[in-house]
Amino acid sequence: MLVEVLENIKYLPCMVVSEEETTTEEKKVSFIQYNAEGNNLEAFLGPLEANILQTMWDLKKYPITVREVLEKLKQQKSIAYTTVMNTMDRLYEKGLLDRKIEKSKSGAYLYYVYWPKLEETNFKETAVRQVLGSLLDNFGDLVTTCLVDKAVLNDQELEALKERVEKNLKEKQK
Repeated sequence: MLVEVLENIKYLPCMVVSEEETTTEEKKVSFIQYNAEGNNLEAFLGPLEANILQTMWDLKKYPITVREVLEKLKQQKSIAYTTVMNTMDRLYEKGLLDRKIEKSKSGAYLYYVYWPKLEETNFKETAVRQVLGSLLDNFGDLVTTCLVDKAVLNDQELEALKERVEKNLKEKQK
């Protein structure tokens, strides 16, 4: 029974953020790696990728230039423009950022502006759902057992799990 509830968490409607408008659509973001020892975003991304994405979400200014991200990151540590540029390009290639070309005010040169494809909460939920979905596909009941055993250690987590299972069962019966 719990396996059926957990199996339904593989896909998540995500908010896509763009400069024109925000829309909801079904997206499946693919994460190439999962680092069980990584904290927060670093469980799914490299440290600099995680830092850049978090910086963009914190600034809440879209679209944003590489230079604007660089200036914020330089407040924490010394970093080269090309390092930030290449990392943002890699995040674009991974499908986590979107971008477009803009002209400078003088029209003398072109540059990219970027924005996250997913809002922070949607990124995290999508990542967790993908990892759990993969674990369930590969290890089924063992994953369910481990989740329940972990939830039992904390009364609040156990109550939250119980409420979620009951809610999903009621929705499934409709």
